[in-house]
Amino acid sequence: MNKKINIFFLVIIAFGVFIFSYNQNPSTEFDKVFITLATFLFSIFTGFFISNQNGRYGKIRDNVSQYDGRLSGIYRASMHFGEETQKKIGDIIVRNYEPIIKNNEWDYNFTHKSNTIIDIQNTLKDYCAEEPKFTEVSKQSMARVTSALLDIQSLRKQIVALREERIPKFQWVLVIIFATMLLITVSSLPSYHFIIGSLLKAAFAVSIISVLFILKSFDNLAFFEGRIGEHSAKDVMDIIKGEK
Repeated sequence: MNKKINIFFLVIIAFGVFIFSYNQNPSTEFDKVFITLATFLFSIFTGFFISNQNGRYGKIRDNVSQYDGRLSGIYRASMHFGEETQKKIGDIIVRNYEPIIKNNEWDYNFTHKSNTIIDIQNTLKDYCAEEPKFTEVSKQSMARVTSALLDIQSLRKQIVALREERIPKFQWVLVIIFATMLLITVSSLPSYHFIIGSLLKAAFAVSIISVLFILKSFDNLAFFEGRIGEHSAKDVMDIIKGEK
């Protein structure tokens, strides 16, 4: 990720230098109309996509928080099934989160096979087979855990679906075309011997590229990498380890 960011800033600096030193003939009325139209279309498209992807990120963040909250609740409720059963469930949950922390991938369990739900269900089956009598508290806890497992399965499906809601390639092509139109028309504006004008052109070009970078980061869910699930995963692991 850091390598990509460094390349991005190098491109910005290079383009800024190019715009600063670029000299063209005075712009015509056609250029002004072209800039206005390109700016309008670029703003409409990128504004819509950024808003849509930001909403998508928000939904994923909320669903991941609920997913982690359900697992944390299952661990706490399992204390009513005895220390051994709680430890088994705790170990299963820790194994669920270890790849996330190790690989720094919040979506690891949504892109790879996960046996967390099945393993917890099997542990509960073993407990039920070994425990002929249930107290009222253990019955209520079992109902809570069963309900939480159903919620987790539903949340997992929602997260997987939201993760796949990327901007289509055709729409990316349109955005890039409008951005290119803007960069070309802005570079044609006269700024020879006019330092402020050259700086404004460079700043405008950098802004356009930055918008594309932000949009791409939202689309890849990389803009808030580390905030979506890794911190939440560590929080659940700390609870199981007794640190919270």
